[in-house]
Amino acid sequence: MRLEADFIITGTLIILLLVPLYIYRKKVFKFLYRKGDFKSFFNDVKNYLNSEYPNIPFDYTLNSRIKEEKDIKIKQTLLVEDLVSQFTEYEYTIQTQNSINKELLWSTYDQNCKPLKDKLPSDWPKRKEFTFKRDKEQCKRCGHKVKLYDAYISFIKPISEGGGYNFENLITLCVDCNKIINKTSSKNSLIEEHLMKKVTHH
Repeated sequence: MRLEADFIITGTLIILLLVPLYIYRKKVFKFLYRKGDFKSFFNDVKNYLNSEYPNIPFDYTLNSRIKEEKDIKIKQTLLVEDLVSQFTEYEYTIQTQNSINKELLWSTYDQNCKPLKDKLPSDWPKRKEFTFKRDKEQCKRCGHKVKLYDAYISFIKPISEGGGYNFENLITLCVDCNKIINKTSSKNSLIEEHLMKKVTHH
């Protein structure tokens, strides 16, 4: 009888210990998974940036400085914030660009290079497309591939400072780099949005 009582007590204790584990099993195993998943997150982010922003020399040394952090989401967020900061602060000197083959220029090209009362020239869509193709359909600052309708054509020398609409003065930028170069708000950048999505999905 004594043995049976001990067996019942032991069995009851085991059940009491296992029930909470069963109830919260998803949270427990998810935590264990998240805790060991930073390496795949890091590699995913690195491959993404190398592919999407090839012109930016990202520095990943922060990874070694945050290795002791136990909370994976904090580690991921710190890494993303550092990389976005590097992207924003990357120094890029705008230089005069190449022109277009003279055989491709049209009769009113030279005439419409000169600004007229802050209005875009009538052939602006054509200039934008030619500039976009000359720049290989990518942002000149970061190397990010863009669609024509998403591309920003900016000026090496602003129109307000005597610049014109000639191809040598035009450059293709993505939305993020356009904000940075023209010193408008860099908040809510697409690069940060895309990287933060990786944080929530790992």
